[in-house]
Amino acid sequence: MSDLIGPAAISNDLTAAIANEYHFAGGSAFREYLRAIEVAVDTLELREKDKVMLSPLAPAAYGKVLLSRGIIPVLADVRESDACLDTELAMEKAREDIKAIFIHAPAGQVPDMKPFYELGIPVIIDIGEALGARESDSLLGHKADLIILPMETDSIATTGGGTLVLAHTQKHLKALQSITAALTPDTRLPDLNASLGIIQWQELASSLESRNTIRSTFEQSLKKGQHRTLMNPKPELVQSAPYSFPAVLGGGMNEVRRYAGKNGVETLPAFSRRIIEMLPEAAEQCPRAQSLMLSTILFPLYPTLGSKNIQLIMKVLSTLP
Repeated sequence: MSDLIGPAAISNDLTAAIANEYHFAGGSAFREYLRAIEVAVDTLELREKDKVMLSPLAPAAYGKVLLSRGIIPVLADVRESDACLDTELAMEKAREDIKAIFIHAPAGQVPDMKPFYELGIPVIIDIGEALGARESDSLLGHKADLIILPMETDSIATTGGGTLVLAHTQKHLKALQSITAALTPDTRLPDLNASLGIIQWQELASSLESRNTIRSTFEQSLKKGQHRTLMNPKPELVQSAPYSFPAVLGGGMNEVRRYAGKNGVETLPAFSRRIIEMLPEAAEQCPRAQSLMLSTILFPLYPTLGSKNIQLIMKVLSTLP
């Protein structure tokens, strides 16, 4: 590794390694999530007044970029079971002259991708919470036009901050590289961060195995109470990613979060800073997304939790009020 802290060979190596795993042409790595979304929008040549479809539970950063460009977000409600876009509702919305679909895989869940691929319009998927997830026998997003992969500190694999944009075809890669080349060097992911990403990528398989083992124990503990977790309606056909452990509560989250906190377990709202909070009409248009936003919390789930903390979280999950 060189002693350079700016973007250089290691950043390119990280991008190439992950792009190759998805059989994509290549990509670019950026310091900031917002910048990566902007570059993805520009790569697809989306313009003012274009309509794009996305989930109301997608990160607010998407709404910020789209609205700043005058691009019109078209929201479709989500499935109650796993918080992914409801395919039937999305197909109805797709008749509205949609130019692209931005898909977010929430809390490691796997959207039903095939109908979106068949629409013949660009599909962009954010796998920041679902790295390693699989649709059928392939990695989630393998047929998308662009993949956005945040590698933040809370991601399954992290660079300590940064986001990759991967292009499936040479056409989109050429556009992506041209846009990237016009940016100042400080927008790119530094090698110092990329070197951590390389290590995390090399250890991904073992990390996912550990996370899956922990998730299974948490699922069994949660079943002892009155609450549920997010799960694909056809779990035998997909393999979700073991991101933080989501618990969907029967009511509001405040009492449960206080209970967990008093017992030494920190939780977070699963869907904070989402598009649904930016658009006043979204809650009425997407009642299931609104319900999940108000009732879903995340419990810690990562390989280095340790047996003591795992046992503590299991106890809390099984006794939630």
